[in-house]
Amino acid sequence: MPIFMNIESKNNSNIDVIVTIVTNITITLVGVATGIIAARLLGPSGEGQLAAIQTWPLVISTLAMLGLPESLVYFISKNPAIGRQFTVTAMILAVISVITVNTFAWFALPFLLSSQSIATINAARFFLLIGILYVMFGLPHGTLRGAQLFRSWNTIRILPGLAWLSILLISAIAHYREPIPLSKWFLAGTVVTGLPSLIYTLKTLKGSFRPDFTKIKPMLNFGLPSVTATIPQTINLRFDQILIIALLPPKDLGFYVVAVAWSGGIAPLLSAIGSVLFPKISAELNLEHKISTMKRALQSSTLISITIAAVITAVTPVCIPLIFGNQFSPSIPSALILVPAGAILAWVGVAEEGLRGIGKPKFVLLAEIFAAITTITLLPIFLHLFGIFGAAIASLIAYFLTALICSLSISKSLNIPLSNIVVPNKNTFKILIAESKSFTKRLSKNKIK
Repeated sequence: MPIFMNIESKNNSNIDVIVTIVTNITITLVGVATGIIAARLLGPSGEGQLAAIQTWPLVISTLAMLGLPESLVYFISKNPAIGRQFTVTAMILAVISVITVNTFAWFALPFLLSSQSIATINAARFFLLIGILYVMFGLPHGTLRGAQLFRSWNTIRILPGLAWLSILLISAIAHYREPIPLSKWFLAGTVVTGLPSLIYTLKTLKGSFRPDFTKIKPMLNFGLPSVTATIPQTINLRFDQILIIALLPPKDLGFYVVAVAWSGGIAPLLSAIGSVLFPKISAELNLEHKISTMKRALQSSTLISITIAAVITAVTPVCIPLIFGNQFSPSIPSALILVPAGAILAWVGVAEEGLRGIGKPKFVLLAEIFAAITTITLLPIFLHLFGIFGAAIASLIAYFLTALICSLSISKSLNIPLSNIVVPNKNTFKILIAESKSFTKRLSKNKIK
């Protein structure tokens, strides 16, 4: 998938995309396996309870990171010689932020989870520790992407999912069906896989271990628009589940969680493109190369998302009850809406990474704000009228609006016609077909060897 043909290191770039795609597919398969096991192990109510425990702490932890993960990718891609110094400085700042935010979150969770049991609320409070774990393990290893060490970055990304899969398999064998202890084992798995990755990352990055607090301002200047964009983005991605947690019983949340998980099948390929696009465009100095790379990435993403969404939609009515069990059949109508919504969202992910790569995170914020306003307006109405099916419709509308604003922002920033951003041309088709054949041949050769 040669989306970086005009960049000098095009061969390495295409390999980076392929490795990231393979990793994303692996992570998705692991995620599917964990989703199936959790659904069958816990049932709709238990699945909903686990989601209630994890949702708010994950949202809060993301916001408390102050956009530093994106900021580190941007600055380290420009100056990898001091990557370690950037990382240590960001970790100190993030720890202070997470502790502060979590203090307020501790008192807020009983109100945010008012429809849940006391045991679930206390478990969610304990799960706030995920924020510290993200700082210690997630933030450092993400910097490998900024240093363009994609193979190391991809290898480390697989580990937490494998740990969670192992925990669920052991629980299934032992017939252990308690969501609250499982949420604590999730944290333990994060620690076990995170420690080796932390040591490796800090050893691999270049530069001094001594923090440089003069770098806080530029990192926050880039990161705060990104994390500010995360607030409306969180509304767009999570407000449906948050509102369902508040208004509907855990069983309905369990149905919706399965529908959301099923709709994520498009993400692996496109997030691979976005993951590589951000640091590559940031490091590219030639404007013409930036434009060519952006156009090819977005056109390829359009074609891929439409193709995969059509296939997943066609098999949804059969596969959900077959994979998750007949008890999850009520998830099917929502899933049929969320699959095309997921395709649009996956494309948006590539577009937003491209905007960050050209140093325009504020346009990402603008797109997410407009979409969040749409979500906040439509979701309560649609949820009241149509239940979880209405929540899916609201998400589809919000994602479409985000895609539209991102497209217009890229068109304005790089002076690219809108049609060149969204609509694949004949050359894009030819390139994707040729690259697919080349990739297949490489796989065949490796098998023969």
